[in-house]
Amino acid sequence: MTPYAQLSTHNPEEFLRTVGLSQEDFWHLNGKLADYLNEQKVLNPLTRRGRKDSRLALEDRLLLTLFYLRHYPTLINLAAVFGISESYCHKIYARTARMSAKVEKLPNRKVLLQEPTATLVIDVSEQPIERPVKNQKAYYSGKKRHTIKSQIVICLLTLTILSVGVGKGRQHDFSVFKSSRLLLHPDAVLLADLGYQGMHKHHPNSTLPIKMKKGQLLSAEDKAHNKALSKQRIFIEHVNRRCKIFKIVKDIYRGKHKNYSLTWNLVAALVNLRYNCI
Repeated sequence: MTPYAQLSTHNPEEFLRTVGLSQEDFWHLNGKLADYLNEQKVLNPLTRRGRKDSRLALEDRLLLTLFYLRHYPTLINLAAVFGISESYCHKIYARTARMSAKVEKLPNRKVLLQEPTATLVIDVSEQPIERPVKNQKAYYSGKKRHTIKSQIVICLLTLTILSVGVGKGRQHDFSVFKSSRLLLHPDAVLLADLGYQGMHKHHPNSTLPIKMKKGQLLSAEDKAHNKALSKQRIFIEHVNRRCKIFKIVKDIYRGKHKNYSLTWNLVAALVNLRYNCI
């Protein structure tokens, strides 16, 4: 892999396609990481810190992390690209991803309580995973494969991702919502699909499509309502597409399930950064 010092001289569009962020956003995130590391050294003034992590500069460690999120290669291939060992590659990614998730966060959960006039959209997407060794039934979805679910909430006006929740493939979309324990302002409008039937009991100011009953047809008014709702909800599909530019949340997920929430929160924060949604 070309080190950042050389890669930064390439075409900006090529850099964006390779890394997933523009050069300006890359340096913005790199600066936050540098400040965080300096703060940690002040808070923990150790006289000896063991072997220094000097084989790769900070910008190259961030480049490795973003390249992994963007293209999702195997670690042995990623290590070969950067010319390091597989174990060292995993160590760099794990540390840098956790630090990045701390410095580049989603908006505070209280934002959902402070916006009474906001129109929010919620949706769940599924990602296939490798067959689990244990508790396979919990991850077996109705699509005849093992999956893990991610739920995002966006602001319809700005397309900012406000919240991320995760669940197992067998869970119903509405169950994922209840387990996420979202705190919503009572006056905020929440748009959802038919997977959230029963939402009115938890959030009365929510709008769902009208479901066709067995043996009956929808009226013209009901069809018009569903069409108008779908025109508004389509924007969350665009946001999902933005997230899945990072292949780690699109391809078959190979990581530990306990790290899935951190991965999605980091990807969502990077999407907000890339599209200036913050």
